[in-house]
Amino acid sequence: MYRSYYPYILKWLLMLLCLPLLLHAQRNNFTITPAPKWLAPYTPDLNKKPNLHDISSGYCLLLLEEQHHAEKKSVYQHIIRQIVSEAGVQNGAEVSVDYDPAYEQLQFHQLIIRRDGKVLNKLSAGQFRILQQEKELSRFIYSGVYTAYCIIEDVRKGDQIEYAYTITGRNPIFEDKYFRTFYFAASEPILNYYKCLIASTARNIQFRSFNDAPMPVKKTWQGMNLYEWQPKHIAEPERVDYRTPSWYDNYAYVEASEYTSWEPIVNWALLVNATHDLSPALQQKIAAWQKETGNNKALYMQKAIRFVQDDIRYMGIEMGEYSHRPSQPGKILNQRFGDCKDKSLLLCTILQANGIDASMAYVNTFAKASLSEALPSPVLFNHVIVSANLSGNHYWIDPTINYQRGTIDNLTVPDYQLALIIKKGTNALSSIDQRYNGTVRISETFVLPESNKKPAHLQVLSNYSLQFADDQRANFAENSMKDQERAFLDYYKGLYGDVRADSGLQIEDAEPEDRFEVGEYYTIHNPWKADTTAANRQQFHVQARILTDMLPRVPDDNHTQPLALKYPYALDYTITLQMPNDWAMDNTSMHVKNKYYRIDFTAAVNGRTVTLHYQYNSYQDHVPVDYLTNYVDDRNQLAEIGGFYLYWDPTAGSSTSPAGHKGISWVMLVLCLLFAGIFSYMAVRFYHRSVFPLQYNPESWAIGGWLLLLGFSITFSPLGILVDLVRSGFFSNATWEAVVHAQDAQVRLLVFIAELACNVFLCVYAVLLVLLFFRKRDTFPAACIVFFAAVLSVQVLDYIAVSALNNNYAWSRDQITNISRGIIGAAIWIPYLLRSERVRKTFVVPHPSAVQRNW
Repeated sequence: MYRSYYPYILKWLLMLLCLPLLLHAQRNNFTITPAPKWLAPYTPDLNKKPNLHDISSGYCLLLLEEQHHAEKKSVYQHIIRQIVSEAGVQNGAEVSVDYDPAYEQLQFHQLIIRRDGKVLNKLSAGQFRILQQEKELSRFIYSGVYTAYCIIEDVRKGDQIEYAYTITGRNPIFEDKYFRTFYFAASEPILNYYKCLIASTARNIQFRSFNDAPMPVKKTWQGMNLYEWQPKHIAEPERVDYRTPSWYDNYAYVEASEYTSWEPIVNWALLVNATHDLSPALQQKIAAWQKETGNNKALYMQKAIRFVQDDIRYMGIEMGEYSHRPSQPGKILNQRFGDCKDKSLLLCTILQANGIDASMAYVNTFAKASLSEALPSPVLFNHVIVSANLSGNHYWIDPTINYQRGTIDNLTVPDYQLALIIKKGTNALSSIDQRYNGTVRISETFVLPESNKKPAHLQVLSNYSLQFADDQRANFAENSMKDQERAFLDYYKGLYGDVRADSGLQIEDAEPEDRFEVGEYYTIHNPWKADTTAANRQQFHVQARILTDMLPRVPDDNHTQPLALKYPYALDYTITLQMPNDWAMDNTSMHVKNKYYRIDFTAAVNGRTVTLHYQYNSYQDHVPVDYLTNYVDDRNQLAEIGGFYLYWDPTAGSSTSPAGHKGISWVMLVLCLLFAGIFSYMAVRFYHRSVFPLQYNPESWAIGGWLLLLGFSITFSPLGILVDLVRSGFFSNATWEAVVHAQDAQVRLLVFIAELACNVFLCVYAVLLVLLFFRKRDTFPAACIVFFAAVLSVQVLDYIAVSALNNNYAWSRDQITNISRGIIGAAIWIPYLLRSERVRKTFVVPHPSAVQRNW
């Protein structure tokens, strides 16, 4: 009798246990409800099958449906994931949705698994965790965005995960005008794709397509305008390289906006940024500055800028409408923190209080000048600065920049390019001109000894002005001197080896001139390296990496994206070398100037002093695709002169050659082709030889077992030998000159040519082995045994010859490793080739032209 009540009691207990979770979800505007009734009709084809070749995460989207309702301020999402592999179980078994509970409601309608014709309901409020992750907290921005997160239990390969939800609400800071960006790109295949916008016929919504995105089809449905997208194919965009400028976007997207010009946005922003009564504390601050500066408004302006930049720390609490509405200046003064819009409004208020014309200005630090192509809307901007006019001069001021010094006459801002000045009557974007950007001047002075018995000395003086001084000042303020000294020392260790710091960094900060200087002093032990191509000769490799690292490499010849340049940037870089004796050097120079950059290089010698002078200026923030071929040529030319090998022989004088081995040795190239022709002829003759007669034609075994590993090694051996041949400098004119001008030039030249011949022989031989192997030729085993022995012999003889030509030459670790590998390879494969039954039964095919013999 009493047992019949147990189920009801258990249900009540479960409800009581789940009640806190339900209340927590409701407090965060999360509920479970049926699907909305306003949805436009759409029927997907769920029988479509994915192309498994296109799936990278183990699942695809059988359906992606997204419906927007402008009047109800709602977005509906309906998704079906098809799990096709175990990787999909790992990657596709979680659901997460971001929303802002300050003005948005998240309503989940469905969460099920379809498996073998059965439907498993997984929707429960208790399954969701409402997390406040604050992803931008590292940037000192607190947004109040929540994530509803659900880990779906018991997901298996072959399952379909279907879920649907609606986010309702809109930031109250915006007017009742519609604007949104619709993206049409995905990293996984989408079999059914539907996107639509439902809006009142009274709305005049404009659309603009970017990167070939499809424009919507306009219909009328239930007295509303229905804009639909049903593209048959959603492509994954070409991966954007990190070297592209920030404004470059190759995603297909469509902008929608009711705004037809910038003036309505300015009027909206004027209301949002309205200042109420000044607080007593702020009035006192303004009065104190006015008394201190008198009639000097320029000094007043400078003090105000310094105060807002340095004394008001950056921290944004951007919850709800405060994502776009700044806090009142008095509040920011009292709490001493604020984000870009808070600091800009505070600065404008202070400047306006003393009769200075100042306005807030909206910019986008990523989109920059591409803003001019966009449809106007309030959400196009991500940063706020100040535009000010004083005594006929215009100023751009970024209140978020710390440690900016100098006078207001040389104020600089980063390369924002375009701004919308929030001032009555503004109806266009304004250009932000780049001026007073300053220069980076770096001087490296080396004093090189006659030999490694004494160390070399390096002095580095870096002078930064204006914008670059501000950057360095902030860098040193935010990092310990210990970390800075370690970073600077590690840089030169990476270039010159055993480098020790003679003292700590010497810093001079001339704030009135906005100039920042850094002095570095190092000792370089064993600066000279032995030159293996000439007896008694030493070399020192000086590198202008500060410049060459500034110009990025183009990833490949078919690069189809613009290449970003650091802009603005101006570098004046001088390397001075005090040599142990009077020096001689060829006249080498480079002078390139176009509308994107300028590169100048000159070299000069005065007695013992060698001076390498580099200058670089960037004129734009990128190199366009159609100019990349020229850029690659210029960068290659710079790489040639971006470093030099200085050769020093106390008994024979000095010489200098570019580090890039400028020029090709045509003598060695012709010899290489000649050797290749001779050895190729010999290889063809050998290829026609056979061990067995033509009539001997048993069925050969398939290539398998250990032969697979041997075949893999042999297949890639020609490429490896060819790469080593090129990297060894055989075709470099600098290497050729070094050999022919050595004291024992005849012997060295003979060894050098012999090395070339041996390497070409091995390369041709390796190609022959590949052909013999895959055609199962009867001559392969013997040829392969000879190849392993030849490789080992050539390595040993080469290293012995180098040791004989260079006194006290010790074998390097790489040379010992190479010989050890050769010995191990020969010890393994030669016995295998001699004794293996699989080898005997596999390589039995004679050449068709073999002479028949009687057995």
